[in-house]
Amino acid sequence: MPGLIERPRIALTGATGFIGRHLLAPLAAGAGGISALARPRAGRALPEFPGLDWVAGSLNDTEALAALMRGAEVAIHLAGATKARDGAEFHRINAEGTMQVVRAARQAGLRRVALLSSLAVTRPGISDYAASKSLGETAARGEAGGMELIVLRAPAVIGPGDAATAPLLAAMARGWLPVPGGAARDARFSLIDVRDLAALIRDAALAETAPPPVSAPYGHRALGWSDMAEAATCATGRRVRHLVLPPPVMAAAARATDMIARLTGRPQVFSTGKLAEMCAGDWIGDTPVEDPVPLELTLKFCLDPDYADTGRDVPDSHRSPK
Repeated sequence: MPGLIERPRIALTGATGFIGRHLLAPLAAGAGGISALARPRAGRALPEFPGLDWVAGSLNDTEALAALMRGAEVAIHLAGATKARDGAEFHRINAEGTMQVVRAARQAGLRRVALLSSLAVTRPGISDYAASKSLGETAARGEAGGMELIVLRAPAVIGPGDAATAPLLAAMARGWLPVPGGAARDARFSLIDVRDLAALIRDAALAETAPPPVSAPYGHRALGWSDMAEAATCATGRRVRHLVLPPPVMAAAARATDMIARLTGRPQVFSTGKLAEMCAGDWIGDTPVEDPVPLELTLKFCLDPDYADTGRDVPDSHRSPK
């Protein structure tokens, strides 16, 4: 294909996650084979594609990472933690894990690593998650050596099949959009459809000439909560109203989920760290997606039972250029 590396073999982490599941099919179509890392788990059914080989292991398993990189030309690192029991766990997965992946890629002689990061790195002091992602980027640059390192700082990502946004989407399906009260109610944020992001990641990995080393892509640059409610109303055909949550209520809920995580060992996405990120002001990307999936169509896929099948595809008229 013009402008693309001629069917390179890809080493992929995070293939079983929300974004990875949407990336596998388009990536397999342009790659000369994929090696994908997956933690062993009893009863797990892994996707199957021609040329896709699964490597059992984790981010701290140097032998598994060496096997993952063997014969590859490009690595895509998606794996990471968006929830954790504490800062140490975030650091182990998002910082140390990234360092191990990039080191393994360099030692194997790969040409390029495409790293999925987060807009949160622009304010590393705001939360343990933000700090760990920032340290992950720093570690990646330190380990990359002469390899091309492409960093995509994703904003909020939305699409069908995401467990993290499922409670929010369920509330919208019932006609309510929970929004933070106080100053956070007026904050603006960028958002990207998961399939637009998957296309960008694939193109960053396969591009013959390396893309810009750092970008913060977005499908929708500066949305507010009213924009979300309006799009949800269009998607569901019923009015979606704001359910404003006062700051003290949000703070109490965040402390409660932190306590539950400590007691059960099962962290939740909503936490005091996530609340701090929500209340930190605007989160705006810098690189637009051309012809992004319209927000109301993204929500239609997520909210409408007729579009709920995650195997459905985006109509060609609403795809990003490939």
